Amino acid sequence: MECAPHRMWKKLMALVLSLVMMAVMLPGALAVDLNVDAGFYFKQSRGGTCTLASAAMMLRRRAFLDGLTDWTDVTENSVRGSAWSGGLAHSFNYNAMQVGYATLPSGTEAKKQTLIQLLAEHPEGIVLYDRSRPHAVLLTDYTDGVFYCSDPAGSVSLGRVPISAASISIAGASCYWYITSDQNSVTASPDSLRLEGMHYPVNIRTGKGMSVSGIAASASNAVLTEVEVVILDANDQTVQSAE
Repeated sequence: MECAPHRMWKKLMALVLSLVMMAVMLPGALAVDLNVDAGFYFKQSRGGTCTLASAAMMLRRRAFLDGLTDWTDVTENSVRGSAWSGGLAHSFNYNAMQVGYATLPSGTEAKKQTLIQLLAEHPEGIVLYDRSRPHAVLLTDYTDGVFYCSDPAGSVSLGRVPISAASISIAGASCYWYITSDQNSVTASPDSLRLEGMHYPVNIRTGKGMSVSGIAASASNAVLTEVEVVILDANDQTVQSAE
């Protein structure tokens, strides 16, 4: 029978190996700053489709992170058939990406903390909705103490703007849509190493922790024997690595 310290060591090593396996070979898009607009954003096609447009921008950014070459084909019109029926469905699937719905806590500070955590887990962003307006935006990131978003309303500047310049506020927001699972492969070849359903932060502050989850799958009839993980700085230089 194994002693307790030995069992704990084996569990710890299993956890470390699991994290290494899940973090290996993140997509090339990860090295790109999502705060730089590569063509992610657009305006809603008509009144009343702010939720649909925001969801399409969210899915477009996720497809970009997944390394899908047709990410620019994700549009309000292409998502409509899967997600729209007089309003944005609370749950829908688009191109192997599952979207779900949830409500926010009532207090402003509690909302802020919830949204900060959500954005750390969802670099593609979340659809933030204010029922009192009513209006929705794509909340993209929380950087240097500021929430940023893309507002599909025609009266707001195109692209990523501070939430203070948008049609809604964090205090007034009531609920959100987010990608609950993603089955797309991050590699172009179906018979190579694949990462599926990955969640990871795009930007990591020095001294801050991070969470990574997902599934690593090797090519058919192949065995993974070695992996390497790297963290890059803003200039794509390695600041930490492990094999």
